[in-house]
Amino acid sequence: MIENPVRRRIIRRLSEEPAYALQLSKELRLGQPLVAKHLSVMERAGMVTSTAETSPNGPERKKYSLAKSISITMDVAPHVFKERAIAFAKSKAPRGKPPFEKEVVDALSMEDGNEKLSAISDLLGQVDSKIGAMEEQRVGLLAVRNDLMDAAARIVAGMQDLDTRKVVFHILEEHDREVESISRSLDMREMVVRSILEELERDVFG
Repeated sequence: MIENPVRRRIIRRLSEEPAYALQLSKELRLGQPLVAKHLSVMERAGMVTSTAETSPNGPERKKYSLAKSISITMDVAPHVFKERAIAFAKSKAPRGKPPFEKEVVDALSMEDGNEKLSAISDLLGQVDSKIGAMEEQRVGLLAVRNDLMDAAARIVAGMQDLDTRKVVFHILEEHDREVESISRSLDMREMVVRSILEELERDVFG
């Protein structure tokens, strides 16, 4: 859904607030048929949702809003390719105690709108700062992982059999040594995978 740059622009705009197709067309300086086409694709995929509203100057029109809350990450490097999408919908209960739980409750319980907005602004700064620190730590871990995979790849390159190299990389990437799942993932016969695993268990992994 988000590979297309036009759809990404639409998603970014809808992340701010709901909008009509004509409104999106004008703000993004895109043709209305093009915007309507992408909105239709995203609505069928469940990425956006729409509600019909009566227009003061004509027939009903649709107002579009985002329907999903997701985090998408992709790590690409020599010997590394990982992509992941995680939903973080408001209704989904987090594991353990939610971060900033008391601060959020206190801020949202304020009756004065201006005080509430100020408290929310402060909390957003703290949350974004914590996310930034976690991302820096993640980058450091990725660098370590990349160094380890580079070292492993040099060893694997010395293995003569292509199927064996594929199985080893699968084990390193997925931490999976099950015959059936390796066979499905690599499209290899189970008998071949089992033979390779037995050899690896004997000579490499112990």
